[in-house]
Amino acid sequence: MHIYSLSFLLVFLPVTAAVYYAARPHYRVFVLFVASLYFYGSISPVGLAIMLGSVGADYLLARPLFLWGKGDKRARSLLLLAAAKNIFLFVVLSSLSQLRGTEMPIGVVVYAFTSLGYLVDLYNGEADLVMSPYEYGLFCCFFGKLYVGPILGYNDFSRQLRQFRPSLTRMGEGVVFLLHGLAKKVILADSLTILAQQLRDIPYLDKTVLSVWMLIICVIFQIYYTLSGYSDMARGIGGIFGLDLPENFHYPLQSESVTDFFSRFNISANRFVRKYVYGALGAEDNGPFPTTLNIMLITMLMGLWYGVRLNYLVWGASLGVFIVMETLWGERVFDRLPALLRRLYTLVVIVVSFAWYASLSISQGVFYLQTMFGLRTVDLLRKLGGNTTYALAWNDQSLYLLAQNWLLLAACALLCTSLVYRNARRLRLRFPRLTEMGSFLTNILLLGLSLAFMVS
Repeated sequence: MHIYSLSFLLVFLPVTAAVYYAARPHYRVFVLFVASLYFYGSISPVGLAIMLGSVGADYLLARPLFLWGKGDKRARSLLLLAAAKNIFLFVVLSSLSQLRGTEMPIGVVVYAFTSLGYLVDLYNGEADLVMSPYEYGLFCCFFGKLYVGPILGYNDFSRQLRQFRPSLTRMGEGVVFLLHGLAKKVILADSLTILAQQLRDIPYLDKTVLSVWMLIICVIFQIYYTLSGYSDMARGIGGIFGLDLPENFHYPLQSESVTDFFSRFNISANRFVRKYVYGALGAEDNGPFPTTLNIMLITMLMGLWYGVRLNYLVWGASLGVFIVMETLWGERVFDRLPALLRRLYTLVVIVVSFAWYASLSISQGVFYLQTMFGLRTVDLLRKLGGNTTYALAWNDQSLYLLAQNWLLLAACALLCTSLVYRNARRLRLRFPRLTEMGSFLTNILLLGLSLAFMVS
């Protein structure tokens, strides 16, 4: 059972919501905690055991950490132990999934680093001690945010639990968020996954400039709509249960700098790394060279956030190079460029950098980059002889895939910007009733299409 499955949408979620609202207020945390355990257990019983062991260990460490306080050697040792345990868990599970050719257990990054962040805040005196194991378990393992977060601070989460007020408006907004996230995942992202696989399956000698550019763009859209879809679904599920989860992706592909892209793409993860790593390193307080090292470390860590693989590390480092340049020379160079040029520059850097993300090895990443810019074309021309320029730039197979999927790619390009939202907002101000009717019909259409894609 996944959050994009029929069993979740039609059975698990309605039943959990009904029990949640029927229960007395002081039992609602327990209801959501048990529901989260059942949900995770239905996906992976082994994963559930690992999650309970990891989160339970951190819960037991919290009390002595709080009692000893900051500065105590024992507290510092406990904190280092917790950090090592959570990082080791992530690295081991990610590595095992690669060796076995399987997906990493869902939610490891979210619950491991949510729990670690809380312990750091507790050590620094920035969070209160959690007394209830159910509340702590729910804070780390709420089923709505297990896929990609967002990663929350405990104080914000607990405040929402204590100030909860049932609202049909909030529930309605939650359902809409859930529906939009579901449509992103099952209509756009899953379709892009099929197209990306078709492009990957093209033999190496038959890959063209067009096919590789299509593959990289397809992977960017696939990652964006998968992750932002999960995030919207998390916000929607949270809204249904009275929780206000923050936005995690804010139109990153229309950023005006690579730094801006980094701050818009997986916002909560970026904040986590900046707070607990970048801030601890001294940020920009130590001069250009330490700043450069810190930025490169952070960007590489953000690359590894998506899996412990060398190509992800290189992807993060490639973005880090441009963030360093923007940080050191932004006022003199980048900030003086027109907004359109800044967006074009950022878009080109993002697309090229994702050649590393889309690859399975460093050599494959080099191959993609060579092909994208025609360098392999020149090499093959020398070997094959003759005028084969057009055959290497594109071929019948790449043109066929483009002709079959251009509408999908165009829709993805449009919907990843704020253009639709801004125009809809303007229409809502001028024609409120007509817009409400249009939104209702659109949501019904999205629901029908999503269910059809899920069934098929």
